[in-house]
Amino acid sequence: MNTDFKIDFPGIQTRMTQDEISELVTTLNECNTLSMGPNLAKFESEFAEYIEVPYGLGVSSCTAALELSAIASGVREGDEVLLPAHTFTATAIPFLRRKCRVIFVDIDPDTFVMDVTDLKAKITKKTKAIVAVHLYGVAVDMDPVMELAKTNDIIVIEDCAQALGGSYKGQRLGSIGDFGCFSFHSQKNITTLGEGGMLTLKNQSHWEKLKTVRKIGAKPFSGDRKRYWIPAMSNIVQEYDDVVPYNFAMGEGQAIAGSILLRRVDQITETRKVQYDQFSKAFEGVKEIKFQKVPSYCSSAFHLLPARLNLGEEGRNLFIEEMVNKYRIKTVIQYYPLYNYDLFVKNGYGDSVCTSTNDFYDNMVSFPFWSGMDSESIDYLIESISSSLKTVKESL
Repeated sequence: MNTDFKIDFPGIQTRMTQDEISELVTTLNECNTLSMGPNLAKFESEFAEYIEVPYGLGVSSCTAALELSAIASGVREGDEVLLPAHTFTATAIPFLRRKCRVIFVDIDPDTFVMDVTDLKAKITKKTKAIVAVHLYGVAVDMDPVMELAKTNDIIVIEDCAQALGGSYKGQRLGSIGDFGCFSFHSQKNITTLGEGGMLTLKNQSHWEKLKTVRKIGAKPFSGDRKRYWIPAMSNIVQEYDDVVPYNFAMGEGQAIAGSILLRRVDQITETRKVQYDQFSKAFEGVKEIKFQKVPSYCSSAFHLLPARLNLGEEGRNLFIEEMVNKYRIKTVIQYYPLYNYDLFVKNGYGDSVCTSTNDFYDNMVSFPFWSGMDSESIDYLIESISSSLKTVKESL
């Protein structure tokens, strides 16, 4: 198989401009520390203001943010946590680690995100948390989710790893549930130099406690101290009885990059929307391909470009081969249903079934997509998709 790609799947979604890089370097040179300093506090404040929540907590990854949200939500062994089977593995791992019972929810075949009807059917008296994953940038229908949560006293965690810049009925994603978890990995719409994440919160007590969990339990000693070095520079505490603190810190350089790119996140989102519209309009009325539906109740972050191919599983595979071998374009499949991975089979989830999730996995493809795609790449990709669809259709 040809792997000399003309269009590869991007490892970086949004690149900093030369002016932004210069600002980053200048600000770094002015730093007195490169960890847990004023630039992190600034980025946390700016991010919280953008999402329209009281608090932000900068961390090493979205996985870390999900871990902290699991801790603060108070879920314990045996508690049920509902989340989609179609998502990145990190969504489920913190709850698996806390020995919760993960209940997999199916997806809507049009939006590719969690089906609220299936969610409602799977709520029991043991349900303690719902993880609403705004996958590919499209929001879960949050009104019925929040109503279910209120009625049943359930914590709601928004997995916004792919959704920064998106909204639901005018509310920023990450501001609706109890917690919002964001990723700044290099493949996300903005990055903090390759890795990083943010937890958004509304509860001050959780925010204060999680700050110590994030950084090895460090917390100032209480009371007045005549000598700052006695008994030590800081205390080490355990805020949650069942949690020994972690080190999920975000560096100052990462925070500076985050602040810089956050200024133009809406511009980035709009650019991506224009690109998405070019693809979706190019294939209007083509029954062999269906892009992700963006419901009227939300605005998408347009993080990725997934589609369902109506060619059957073998037709989908032939399509990918055609794109690679003839047009040198790399496409991928996202995501393996979580209950099929060895990790989840080993933990007793191998018998789980979500019909629409399985069907989507067998028929989906994700195309290369990044911020500021040049017109030549867009045109070539559209032409190649069209030609490959025609070739495969004729061969079946």
